[in-house]
Amino acid sequence: MGDMKFNMKIDKKTANYFQKKMPHKLTEAKKRAVEAMGKVWADETKTLTRDEKHLRTGLYVNSIGTLTNIKPAPGYDAVPATKDDVVHEIVDSGGKTILKIGSNVAYAGYLEKKFNLMARGLDISNERMQKVAKTQIKETLFG
Repeated sequence: MGDMKFNMKIDKKTANYFQKKMPHKLTEAKKRAVEAMGKVWADETKTLTRDEKHLRTGLYVNSIGTLTNIKPAPGYDAVPATKDDVVHEIVDSGGKTILKIGSNVAYAGYLEKKFNLMARGLDISNERMQKVAKTQIKETLFG
Protein backbone atom coordinates (compact mmCIF):
# COMPACT_ATOMS: atom_id res chain seq x y z
CA MET A 1 0.00 0.00 0.00
CA GLY A 2 1.27 3.48 -0.80
CA ASP A 3 1.76 6.36 1.57
CA MET A 4 -1.12 8.59 2.50
CA LYS A 5 -0.24 12.05 3.69
CA PHE A 6 -1.95 14.54 5.90
CA ASN A 7 -0.25 17.86 6.52
CA MET A 8 -0.71 19.94 9.64
CA LYS A 9 1.19 23.19 9.89
CA ILE A 10 1.92 25.25 12.97
CA ASP A 11 1.90 29.03 12.56
CA LYS A 12 5.44 30.05 11.56
CA LYS A 13 5.78 32.74 14.26
CA THR A 14 4.64 30.31 16.97
CA ALA A 15 6.88 27.54 15.67
CA ASN A 16 9.92 29.87 15.58
CA TYR A 17 9.28 31.07 19.13
CA PHE A 18 9.00 27.57 20.56
CA GLN A 19 11.90 26.31 18.43
CA LYS A 20 14.15 28.96 20.03
CA LYS A 21 12.77 29.00 23.59
CA MET A 22 11.38 25.51 24.21
CA PRO A 23 12.15 23.11 21.35
CA HIS A 24 11.15 20.08 23.46
CA LYS A 25 7.60 21.52 23.77
CA LEU A 26 7.34 21.92 20.01
CA THR A 27 8.51 18.33 19.45
CA GLU A 28 6.06 17.05 22.07
CA ALA A 29 3.19 19.07 20.56
CA LYS A 30 3.84 17.70 17.08
CA LYS A 31 4.10 14.13 18.36
CA ARG A 32 0.89 14.41 20.41
CA ALA A 33 -0.94 15.97 17.44
CA VAL A 34 0.19 13.23 15.05
CA GLU A 35 -0.66 10.48 17.58
CA ALA A 36 -4.16 11.94 18.09
CA MET A 37 -4.72 12.22 14.34
CA GLY A 38 -3.62 8.63 13.86
CA LYS A 39 -6.05 7.41 16.51
CA VAL A 40 -8.95 9.20 14.81
CA TRP A 41 -7.91 7.76 11.43
CA ALA A 42 -7.61 4.22 12.82
CA ASP A 43 -10.94 4.51 14.65
CA GLU A 44 -12.72 5.68 11.50
CA THR A 45 -11.20 2.85 9.47
CA LYS A 46 -12.27 0.32 12.12
CA THR A 47 -15.80 1.74 12.01
CA LEU A 48 -15.93 1.50 8.20
CA THR A 49 -14.68 -2.08 8.35
CA ARG A 50 -17.34 -3.00 10.90
CA ASP A 51 -20.24 -1.08 9.32
CA GLU A 52 -19.58 -2.41 5.82
CA LYS A 53 -19.32 -5.93 7.23
CA HIS A 54 -15.71 -6.53 6.16
CA LEU A 55 -15.18 -7.64 9.76
CA ARG A 56 -15.20 -11.41 10.02
CA THR A 57 -12.86 -12.79 12.68
CA GLY A 58 -11.94 -9.42 14.15
CA LEU A 59 -8.23 -9.88 13.38
CA TYR A 60 -7.96 -7.14 10.73
CA VAL A 61 -10.04 -4.52 12.49
CA ASN A 62 -8.37 -5.21 15.84
CA SER A 63 -4.95 -4.69 14.27
CA ILE A 64 -5.46 -1.29 12.61
CA GLY A 65 -3.17 1.22 14.31
CA THR A 66 -3.78 0.00 17.86
CA LEU A 67 -4.78 -3.25 19.51
CA THR A 68 -8.50 -3.40 20.19
CA ASN A 69 -10.98 -6.14 21.03
CA ILE A 70 -13.96 -5.62 18.73
CA LYS A 71 -16.15 -8.71 18.45
CA PRO A 72 -16.25 -10.67 15.19
CA ALA A 73 -19.24 -10.95 12.88
CA PRO A 74 -21.96 -13.39 14.01
CA GLY A 75 -21.00 -16.97 13.23
CA TYR A 76 -17.25 -16.32 13.25
CA ASP A 77 -14.74 -17.21 15.94
CA ALA A 78 -12.63 -14.35 17.27
CA VAL A 79 -8.98 -14.29 16.23
CA PRO A 80 -7.17 -11.89 18.55
CA ALA A 81 -4.66 -9.48 17.07
CA THR A 82 -1.15 -9.25 18.50
CA LYS A 83 1.35 -6.37 18.62
CA ASP A 84 3.04 -7.89 15.54
CA ASP A 85 -0.22 -7.43 13.59
CA VAL A 86 -0.32 -3.67 14.28
CA VAL A 87 1.47 -1.00 12.25
CA HIS A 88 2.09 2.00 14.51
CA GLU A 89 5.46 3.71 14.24
CA ILE A 90 6.21 7.38 14.85
CA VAL A 91 9.39 9.07 13.63
CA ASP A 92 10.47 12.69 14.07
CA SER A 93 13.06 13.58 11.44
CA GLY A 94 14.01 16.68 9.50
CA GLY A 95 11.33 18.81 11.12
CA LYS A 96 8.60 16.35 10.18
CA THR A 97 6.73 14.01 12.47
CA ILE A 98 5.64 10.91 10.58
CA LEU A 99 3.27 8.21 11.76
CA LYS A 100 3.09 4.91 9.90
CA ILE A 101 -0.25 3.36 10.75
CA GLY A 102 -2.22 0.41 9.48
CA SER A 103 -2.49 -3.35 9.75
CA ASN A 104 0.20 -5.96 9.26
CA VAL A 105 -2.12 -8.95 8.79
CA ALA A 106 -1.45 -10.95 5.63
CA TYR A 107 -4.60 -9.83 3.80
CA ALA A 108 -4.55 -6.12 4.79
CA GLY A 109 -3.10 -5.13 1.41
CA TYR A 110 -5.81 -7.08 -0.40
CA LEU A 111 -8.57 -5.37 1.63
CA GLU A 112 -7.07 -1.94 0.95
CA LYS A 113 -6.78 -2.56 -2.79
CA LYS A 114 -10.35 -3.87 -2.98
CA PHE A 115 -12.18 -1.56 -0.53
CA ASN A 116 -9.86 1.42 0.14
CA LEU A 117 -10.67 1.25 3.86
CA MET A 118 -7.66 3.21 5.14
CA ALA A 119 -7.91 5.77 2.33
CA ARG A 120 -11.63 6.31 2.91
CA GLY A 121 -11.06 6.39 6.68
CA LEU A 122 -8.58 9.21 6.09
CA ASP A 123 -11.02 11.14 3.90
CA ILE A 124 -13.89 10.76 6.35
CA SER A 125 -11.84 11.67 9.42
CA ASN A 126 -9.98 14.62 7.87
CA GLU A 127 -11.95 17.36 9.65
CA ARG A 128 -11.90 15.59 13.01
CA MET A 129 -8.18 14.91 12.64
CA GLN A 130 -7.51 18.61 12.19
CA LYS A 131 -9.54 19.44 15.30
CA VAL A 132 -7.77 16.92 17.55
CA ALA A 133 -4.37 18.02 16.23
CA LYS A 134 -5.09 21.69 16.98
CA THR A 135 -6.33 20.77 20.44
CA GLN A 136 -3.18 18.77 21.21
CA ILE A 137 -0.93 21.56 19.97
CA LYS A 138 -2.73 24.23 21.98
CA GLU A 139 -2.79 22.15 25.15
CA THR A 140 0.88 21.21 24.86
CA LEU A 141 2.23 24.64 23.95
CA PHE A 142 -0.11 26.91 25.91
CA GLY A 143 -1.79 24.66 28.51
